[in-house]
Amino acid sequence: MMTPLQQSIWNMIKCFRRNWRLFSDSERTTVCGADCMLMALHLSVAEINKKLCGEFKASLSEVILSWNYFVPDKLGILHENAKAPENYADIRNTYASFLKHCNMMDLVDTYIKCETLGLQIEPISSVSICHY
Repeated sequence: MMTPLQQSIWNMIKCFRRNWRLFSDSERTTVCGADCMLMALHLSVAEINKKLCGEFKASLSEVILSWNYFVPDKLGILHENAKAPENYADIRNTYASFLKHCNMMDLVDTYIKCETLGLQIEPISSVSICHY
């Protein structure tokens, strides 16, 4: 049985599937949940480290630090005094390129697009998405 938040997110994804033409050029776009988002962010941090240091690797602490800044930043709920991780702009650009190349859209982008287009069936707060 789903929690109310899970049900709301499920309904948002169904809305995305019904209205995919408003979101993407392809009906085969994959919506990434938090696990896939974290993996893509991990790969993005490793890619930036490879460009800067020559090794394709990323420590867990780097990834978690980036994640804790990245999600609130995308949702527009970042605290004023939050400090961006090193090379954050490059990480975010690499992440966006990765998703585009793989024909993916993350849960946050799906949420923002639904909100912008007024397609939300049930209200979901940015903070709820962040904690999900």
